[in-house]
Amino acid sequence: MIIQFFLTGLLLGVALLVAAQNATPRLMRAGILAVLAAGAFFVWAPETTNAIAHVLGVGRGADLILYLWVVITLALMLLLYLKLTRMARRITQLTRAIALMQASAPDADR
Repeated sequence: MIIQFFLTGLLLGVALLVAAQNATPRLMRAGILAVLAAGAFFVWAPETTNAIAHVLGVGRGADLILYLWVVITLALMLLLYLKLTRMARRITQLTRAIALMQASAPDADR
């Protein structure tokens, strides 16, 4: 029972941090808050995860949560990688543009 209060407090803390973010798109915040709400529901009704797991052909609810966690983590890693490569390309383009703007004509005396 103590773990349920602890996990609920952690989920609530993360939800407050997500809700306070204005830089994150509204749809992304809503999705994250929905996942956190589902997490809180499953913390207080763990038998539900077992029922869903059996319907999906997984042995236990904890295994289902682990599988979903792995898939979500891999998807987030892919999204972060793609964003990082996009940012690197933009930085390269900006650096080239600045270098071309600051380039001076070769001296005629040389």
